[in-house]
Amino acid sequence: MIGHSIARTTVFNTMAGTSVINPKGARHKKSIFSDLLLTALIDAFSILVIFLLMSFSSSGEILYMNKDMELPKAGTADKLARNTVLKMESGKIFIEDVEVPKENLVAALMGVRQKFNETHPGEEFPGQLTLQADRRAKYDEINSVVLATGNAGFSEIKFAVIMR
Repeated sequence: MIGHSIARTTVFNTMAGTSVINPKGARHKKSIFSDLLLTALIDAFSILVIFLLMSFSSSGEILYMNKDMELPKAGTADKLARNTVLKMESGKIFIEDVEVPKENLVAALMGVRQKFNETHPGEEFPGQLTLQADRRAKYDEINSVVLATGNAGFSEIKFAVIMR
C-alpha cells in the first residue's frame, strides 16, 4: 500500500483529472457546431426518394396539353400507347403538333399513313390514332374529324380522357 508519499500524491493528482471518456483530463468544452441528427436526415431523404420514384413515369409523356384544355372524364380507361396524336383545340386541328387545315385533314392523315409505310416496309399499317379534344368541343366538330380519320384508313380511334 502506498503511504503518504510523493508517489501517492502524484498518482491521485494525475488520475483525478482523467477518465475513460476524456483521457487527457481536459474539461468538456461546448462545441460551436451542433450535432447532426443523421437518423432524421436519412428518414427525410428516404421519404423524398420514395416520393420521386412513385411519381416518376418511365413511359414518357404521350400527350401535351395547353393549360386551357380540359379532357373529358371517364370511369374506365386503358393506358395510352404511342401512336399518331390528333389534337383539336380552339377550332384548330393539329397532327403531331403540326397545324392542318380542316379541308386538308384527310390528305394529311393519308400522308401519315404513307410515311409509316415508307419507314416500316413489310409491316401492316396499324390504323391507330389518339384523338385529344377538349370536353367542351361540339359533337359536329368531333364527328367530322372522326369521319375524316375513317376515310384516311384509321380504323381504331382512341379518345384521350382523364380517369375519375
